[in-house]
Amino acid sequence: MKNLGRFLAVFILLCVPAMAEDNDLTLFGGVQFPGKITLSRATSTVPDIISDPVNVGVFGVRYGRGKVFGHEETFAYTPNFLSSDSKSILLNSNILIQAPAPVIKPYVTAGMGTVMSWGSGPADIGSKFALNYGGGLKVAPAGPIGVRFDARAYTVFSVQSQTLKLGEVSVGVLFRF
Repeated sequence: MKNLGRFLAVFILLCVPAMAEDNDLTLFGGVQFPGKITLSRATSTVPDIISDPVNVGVFGVRYGRGKVFGHEETFAYTPNFLSSDSKSILLNSNILIQAPAPVIKPYVTAGMGTVMSWGSGPADIGSKFALNYGGGLKVAPAGPIGVRFDARAYTVFSVQSQTLKLGEVSVGVLFRF
């Protein structure tokens, strides 16, 4: 019984480094591709159709934790959300599944969050619930600094009784610790 206890103690101590989690922080920038949606102004019953909204920049930070299964949190800012009259903040909490490779880690992610927009135009939709999913690559060839490539799709619900679809492509500097 003593030998079994010693074996289990040594086994658990040796497994701790193998089960250690990877932490990373990414500062990213990218482009959002909004879908078509009809928005009406609060002061008018005439709808404004944003049929070809401009692709806009987005930047922010992502914090992730986990070896194969983990999570990540995103805080992003868009200075021109759907139009040049509105801005937005995206907050997400996602599940992350990634390959346990040392240099190149492909991953998939999915989760939920909120899109908060404000401004003076019809694209000021307030705070809305959103789902997102996507994937990408984390590349860290040597040391704690690398590059992250990411592609995501967002579904924002209850926007003028419609569903808004957004696409996002970004690249960022990855810091592992």
